[in-house]
Amino acid sequence: MVIVTVMILFLLIVPIYLLFHLVEHSDEYSDGLIGGRATATCIGILLVFTLIFSAVMSLFTSAKKHEILGAAAA
Repeated sequence: MVIVTVMILFLLIVPIYLLFHLVEHSDEYSDGLIGGRATATCIGILLVFTLIFSAVMSLFTSAKKHEILGAAAA
């Protein structure tokens, strides 16, 4: 159970860290807005980590489909 908790925390914290550094170090950062390429990268990072999070929840817990959907949406 501890391993699953650590995995889920990792999957929730790492994308935030990546997005922070992507925005901070983006060459396309101007006037408070992120450029189109960086925005697409941010959406891709969020999508991948949300799918991995849902897969981990599905495989390693006894959560039902609606519970996994709710956890992923939150």
